[in-house]
Amino acid sequence: MLTTMNRVLEEKVGEVDRIYLTDTDLVNLERFANSFSVRVRTYNLLRDRADEITIQALKLLAQQYPELVQKQLQRCKYDMSNMIRYASISILRDDELFFRETLMDWLANIINSYQIAKECSTAYRLLQTAVDSLLPAECAAMVKPYTDMAVSALLHA
Repeated sequence: MLTTMNRVLEEKVGEVDRIYLTDTDLVNLERFANSFSVRVRTYNLLRDRADEITIQALKLLAQQYPELVQKQLQRCKYDMSNMIRYASISILRDDELFFRETLMDWLANIINSYQIAKECSTAYRLLQTAVDSLLPAECAAMVKPYTDMAVSALLHA
């Protein structure tokens, strides 16, 4: 199967024998192309500053949940790093479904089984706070739907 950077384009390419792209498909493809440079910039910044973002978010979390961070520091760091990695790929692809399917559904179930969803939802809210302070506004805005999705998934799972 052909894998493209964008799920919608990938689906449409698979149907090329039967249909043309609609005007809506073309508008969405144009939007994707026009935002690609910001997506690449955001991806690169997240990749290059992931440790710094994670450390800042963990420091903020430790102010609210010092015992949790002390006991679960490595696990928190691992989970936040994964979240940043999957968000960066999803931003590059413009594909929130990829993020939800590959990370959030699984992570929400695991975190809820440990009964620390409230604390972890706070952690991802604080992760966005760290992103907002360390990345340019247009890049931080691209991350926000993913941190919002994480917070929501944890609070409503």
